[in-house]
Amino acid sequence: MINDMRQFVPSQVCLACDGCCRFKEETSVWRPRISQSEKEQVTTKPGLAEKIFSKAALAADGHLRAIACHGLYICTFFNPEHNTCGIYHARPFDCQLYPFVLTKSQDKTVISVHLNCPYVQEKKDSEEFERYVEYLQKFFLREEVMTFLKKNSGLVGDYSAYRDELSELFELHLK
Repeated sequence: MINDMRQFVPSQVCLACDGCCRFKEETSVWRPRISQSEKEQVTTKPGLAEKIFSKAALAADGHLRAIACHGLYICTFFNPEHNTCGIYHARPFDCQLYPFVLTKSQDKTVISVHLNCPYVQEKKDSEEFERYVEYLQKFFLREEVMTFLKKNSGLVGDYSAYRDELSELFELHLK
């Protein structure tokens, strides 16, 4: 598992937002995906990994479960009273990457950014955003990251119904 990816949205901004970790549907495509590598951690790192990837937290489709809360659905690890994540420091790769997402575009794997993120809306045309995209391009070229992605192809989502909410940034060459 890759644990050294820098996050674009500062954690204090991320946890103060009221958008992420909440979904309109119980089976929303926006729920975090769990990689095969993360599932395998259960046997090598008991404790938190067991809690995170238990059958109670993991849906059959490879996403974290969403639970009903105040007319919406929330991630099973999200605490709406305090707007915090119960596994923030051990959150899945998909959560670490967000508001950037691995998407399919025709037959290509692409890094896109979710334009609904308020921080992205504020920073999209900034040097900070451009520097982060350059960082991501270098990050995804690292051999261990490429190996991780090849092993965990289930992390690439089908967001075709949300194309207007995404901006494609660059293609990954995983073959």
